[in-house]
Amino acid sequence: MNFHYPMSRPLTADLNRRNALKTLGGLGGAGFMGAAFGAGQAHAGLTPGSDEISIDLSDPAQNLRSYIRLQGDLDSSNVSVGYYSGTIYNVVGDWKKVTPLCGLAGIGVRRIEPQPENKYRVFNRELAFYSDIKTGEFVDVWDNPLNNERVEVLPIQNKTVNAEIAPIFEFDMEGTIVRSPFNPPWEILNGSALALFEVHQELKSELQPDEWPRESSGEMMRISEMFHRHCRTADLENQDLTSIPYVGTWMRLAPYLPWMLMGQTEGHLYYRCSMHKFTSIEQLPKAFLAKAEKEYPDFLEAPKQESWGTPNNSSFNVYKETRSPMAVKGQS
Repeated sequence: MNFHYPMSRPLTADLNRRNALKTLGGLGGAGFMGAAFGAGQAHAGLTPGSDEISIDLSDPAQNLRSYIRLQGDLDSSNVSVGYYSGTIYNVVGDWKKVTPLCGLAGIGVRRIEPQPENKYRVFNRELAFYSDIKTGEFVDVWDNPLNNERVEVLPIQNKTVNAEIAPIFEFDMEGTIVRSPFNPPWEILNGSALALFEVHQELKSELQPDEWPRESSGEMMRISEMFHRHCRTADLENQDLTSIPYVGTWMRLAPYLPWMLMGQTEGHLYYRCSMHKFTSIEQLPKAFLAKAEKEYPDFLEAPKQESWGTPNNSSFNVYKETRSPMAVKGQS
């Protein structure tokens, strides 16, 4: 659910158009960044009809600070845990019924380091497991009903998903310097604050079909992610709080996962998950925590400071690094 960045790096650096889209649009698990600049947002700051509050959310610096408090913790000695769970659905054509395929539950463990000039470094790590749609149990192998194959599941395991966010993002768009403020919209009504964020991207696939014919959905990928996070307005306005609790929803449109071995089959996936913010891993559901502690204990803590500047992970480059292309049926 997180938007991944190719390197741990400032997002104020100059980028060409292709790199800008790549930087803003990677994909993954459990919900931190959401491509921090509100691509496709209809409104900046407060949405029409919202109640007025003491924070000027039209100011990128105040908006960003509020968003960081919601997503993580301004106190760099604290770690926050974003947890999500829900269902992944199969979508084919314009009229066929949408059908549930499997469940998904995951976390993003993050630590925030405030920087000069109202910037923030985010140290984030992601882990997620897929589950049987009927039993809810986590699975390592999955019977794919779309191609009638038993496939080996690859959990989301992105060890480094770091980024630096600034109130103003600047990049080179085909020779023209574009400056984009951090301005995702907020809806404030009757004591409740709703932070809205969505990003829609077209990306070149890291798994090209000529090399990965069974794993790749095609040369390009269409990915959309939409986040809604709810908190109390009183918490948002209380500047003494370095971290704000929230609940929310995450929705995603994306290609079939490479381990599903769907190739260039028509269709895509729709994700619908709830989100919660915790202050420690002990608050996670017992089944998830037990599996994580047994199989992926390193993913229950945020990346160390020395991880800054190292390449970031995504579901697709992890697959590319850990798996080999499967042979096409009928070929050896």
